Amino acid sequence: MSDASRPRPADKPLDPNEKLDVASLLDGLEHYRPRRSGWHWRERLAHQHLYEFDYEETSAGLKNSVPLPAAHYFDNIDPQPDCVVTTEIASGRPEDDIRRMRMAAWHGADHMMVIRTAGQSHMDGLLEGTPEGVGGIAVTRKQCRLTRRALDLIEDEVGRPINFHSYVSGVAGPEIAVMFAEEGVNGAHQDPQYNILYRNINMYRSFVDAAVAKHVMAAAGIVQIDGAHNANATAVKAWKVMPELLVQHAINCAFSTAVGMRKEQIALSTVPPDAPPAPCMRMDLPYAVALRDLFGEYKMRAQQNTRYMESDSREATVSHVMNLMISRLTSADIQSTITPDEGRNVPWHYNNVAAVNTAKQSLIGMDGLREIVKIDRENPEFKARVRELKERAVLFLEAMLRDGGYFAGVEQAYFVDSGEYPETHDDGIARCSDGGVAEGTIVQRANDYMAPVCHHFGENHLPQGFRGRDFCEAAPCDLIGGCTLCDDSKVPFIDELDPVDNVNVRLAATAEMRERGLIKPEVQWAGDGYVAVTMFLPAAERVAEAAALELGRAMNLVDVEVIHRQVMHPAEGTLVEIKGRLDVAIDPATLVIPEKPVPLTDEEIRAFVATKHLRCVAATVGEDEHSVGMREIIDIKHGGIEKWGFACTYLGTSVPVEKVLDAAIEHAAQVVLISTIITHGDMHRENMEKLADLAAEKGVRDKLLLIAGGTQVSDKQARAWGMDAGFGRKTKGVDVASFIVETMRERGM
Repeated sequence: MSDASRPRPADKPLDPNEKLDVASLLDGLEHYRPRRSGWHWRERLAHQHLYEFDYEETSAGLKNSVPLPAAHYFDNIDPQPDCVVTTEIASGRPEDDIRRMRMAAWHGADHMMVIRTAGQSHMDGLLEGTPEGVGGIAVTRKQCRLTRRALDLIEDEVGRPINFHSYVSGVAGPEIAVMFAEEGVNGAHQDPQYNILYRNINMYRSFVDAAVAKHVMAAAGIVQIDGAHNANATAVKAWKVMPELLVQHAINCAFSTAVGMRKEQIALSTVPPDAPPAPCMRMDLPYAVALRDLFGEYKMRAQQNTRYMESDSREATVSHVMNLMISRLTSADIQSTITPDEGRNVPWHYNNVAAVNTAKQSLIGMDGLREIVKIDRENPEFKARVRELKERAVLFLEAMLRDGGYFAGVEQAYFVDSGEYPETHDDGIARCSDGGVAEGTIVQRANDYMAPVCHHFGENHLPQGFRGRDFCEAAPCDLIGGCTLCDDSKVPFIDELDPVDNVNVRLAATAEMRERGLIKPEVQWAGDGYVAVTMFLPAAERVAEAAALELGRAMNLVDVEVIHRQVMHPAEGTLVEIKGRLDVAIDPATLVIPEKPVPLTDEEIRAFVATKHLRCVAATVGEDEHSVGMREIIDIKHGGIEKWGFACTYLGTSVPVEKVLDAAIEHAAQVVLISTIITHGDMHRENMEKLADLAAEKGVRDKLLLIAGGTQVSDKQARAWGMDAGFGRKTKGVDVASFIVETMRERGM
């Protein structure tokens, strides 16, 4: 028996009472090939009777599952909604992702969407191995193959096909698309506008790459999800971009169909653009209807709003349920579920399950609702708003065409402007057609260009009789004895390249725990040791937060963090959630409570800035693409420091630390502001320490104020890591401006 055909442990059915054996899945992975390709939609059942209930909008049930908590009152039935349910996973390690997928599948998820690392779209080629990602997975062949192999077994265990999804973006997009087709990936994000607007990839290159990638995806049956929702995740006032969202959907749909995608293969990523305390249902429902009126031939992938997520998982869940009601009243072919801890940037596996359960519970609870609760489309206010949104979108398109088309529109910052078109606030994202990543890299094909491969996009000049399997018996790749999309024995496989950062090394670190069956708390990775503790402390917010940290230290926790706090009453008490657990009473009198900073007056700040001619350089550093927080700190329109006369040079997102410091020296700046949202693998600490060390090496440390900000940044951490200050959630421009002025006064700068 050959090595390729011998039975392997990974080929055996999963035992529901045994853990997933990651090591066996890695064994012989080079010989694994996906057993199916293409997307699977749920089999919708018009009428289904379970226990004593009749359902109208459900799908076939699961062989193995975990029902909702209340199901024990109803004979443990576990009805499944009629739409595909997504779980979005971002642990950063494929060996832990697949364990999380198994849990999510048992709760009803059949679309495993693995978030790729923030820097993936900046990479210009395929990676190999299983390196740990930052804020997500580094999408590699081995990662895809390991995941698809695990999902083969998981879908057998639950009795339903499971879709595996990732991203086709960046200048390596066509290569990623081919690899996805080879490795049995079923769905992918692909939208050239995402590359242009949020990753600054050259606009022409982005569309050329997209044509090739979409053509390959179409041939492999990979469902495409667009990226229009990023506009309302980025805009200052998300609810203002509704007309633009319609336009972005239209552009990607038209381009996708033009390069060969079937309409039923295209899913629009629709997100209700606001959240309470806004009257969101009244605002979002007309948008949902307008979208479906215009794009009824396409699939709808409904995602909840993340723009206004804070650290309160309860608040996020309520918004999720309201968004799900819009899905049920209109339509959703795919229902995405963002984890309720998304606002904390700490993706924990039990919150993946919580989000899936929220979707299942809500959609099943609203089964048949639209038969008895109908949208009153003749309501004057509603009808007028639906029409208005369509008209604004048409005006947007007409103006863009008049001004030179899409590329010219991007150059003129048409997109992600916080005004509802035709109103504009001139704060959109502008890109240059002759700039960006991979500018000038498009090579025109020779007139006699010929590529003997299948699913080739464009004029191929094949010999007579070789026009592809759709048109004749001979395939183009017959000329070379088959291509990887027709003969999977030709698909290459490269194992780990990094001797340290790879799955085998990480598994070795936890081998004893697995072999001895040790149980250790975890929320993200095997054996990570984290637990979450929620406590009510009868104290004001700042006192309660300090007391909670002290309680965590008494529990012998390392790197204790407060991940959520909420005032119950200004004097009576505060709810606090930390990592750790211990029942310890803390005397507030023993705590050292820093005095709350009092901001300076506008006049004080403005006078000092004018005298010193203060300049600052700002950027989101590393591979971090978040920009909203930084713009709110610097932009005058958002109450940022420009209000008091600071001259700010904003370098954008995903900026190397070295470039930030060089720019500060070049512009003779006195202040450097860095934003570092992603804390995965302590990247925020590394970025801060690197900036401080570089400033010292270049001899400018005493001439600069180094200030860091981010959702998980604290002042104490930032100072310990070399910064002059750190600012976290709820920071305003006046807080930063006051600190700069006071510190420069104290130091005589």
